[in-house]
Amino acid sequence: MRQYSRRSILRLGAALAAGFGLDRQYGRAIAAGLEKLVTQEARVLWLQGMNCTGCSVSLLNSTDPGPLDLLTDVLSMAYHSTLSAAEGKVASGVVDKVIGAGGYYLVLEGAIPLKMPKACKVNGIPLTTILQTACRNAKAIIAAGTCAAFGGIPAAEGNPTGAGSLKEFMDKEGIPTKGRLINCPGCPMHPEELVGTLAYVLAKGLPELDPELLTPALFYGHSVHDNCPRFHYWQKHEYAEKFGDPGCLFKLGCLGPLSHTNCPQRQWNGGVNWCIRAGSPCLGCTSKEFAKRRDFPFYRKGEQVHAVAYAEQDRGSKLQ
Repeated sequence: MRQYSRRSILRLGAALAAGFGLDRQYGRAIAAGLEKLVTQEARVLWLQGMNCTGCSVSLLNSTDPGPLDLLTDVLSMAYHSTLSAAEGKVASGVVDKVIGAGGYYLVLEGAIPLKMPKACKVNGIPLTTILQTACRNAKAIIAAGTCAAFGGIPAAEGNPTGAGSLKEFMDKEGIPTKGRLINCPGCPMHPEELVGTLAYVLAKGLPELDPELLTPALFYGHSVHDNCPRFHYWQKHEYAEKFGDPGCLFKLGCLGPLSHTNCPQRQWNGGVNWCIRAGSPCLGCTSKEFAKRRDFPFYRKGEQVHAVAYAEQDRGSKLQ
């Protein structure tokens, strides 16, 4: 295991904070939390519900630190169903042992089948059964990705499983969420948001959360629209009519006003690119209603090409 010096931890905390456009004070807080993770003072139990494993893949796309350092040195991962070597009864035994001991930080990826518990099982046991104890014994809980935070794609209109969010499950089971549950939405979730949130919780406790969305303000405090590099086009009412055109992407379906995240600041794949920089409108993947409506397409080409099945006000009052 690589040994991190105090200086390297401070540097890593500062780098994470800078990547999100945060003040220096947040860098020190994140560094303090990272130190607890590195010294294995805090264990992470990662469970998966109804998902495509995209958030786990995103975790492996971490660049600073890289995936190997992140999983072997930074995060004290007690169990992860995709990344752990253990299987079957051995894996189930590890999960039971961690949950029984308590004092861990629970991360859930994926939605929960609220109406059809048998639709998602871990070693033959319904995930809903495992979560009843896992949520109660955890120090804090992070819903990683939009599926866990809000239901996401599994909760799309017409699904038979009654897929829902972690908060919906906890409310249904009478498990307290206040002061314990944090949502880190995204399809997928950005790896630095997870690491940064975990580190902040370890150092300072729960960050300031949106009262409705339960998202940390330090990462999700502004919409994509607020910081969009094409904002000046919107101010001048200059809209792109087709993909590749200059101009605001609103007429092509951009949901920037509804998507609260900091993609414009930290971007993806080590800062290489992100949706709007690549010429795609924002899909609103961090929004509460992402992918839930059958009549609300991700993309559109404009009224001149085909009719749309929603009103403009559905895309947010900021564009009225």
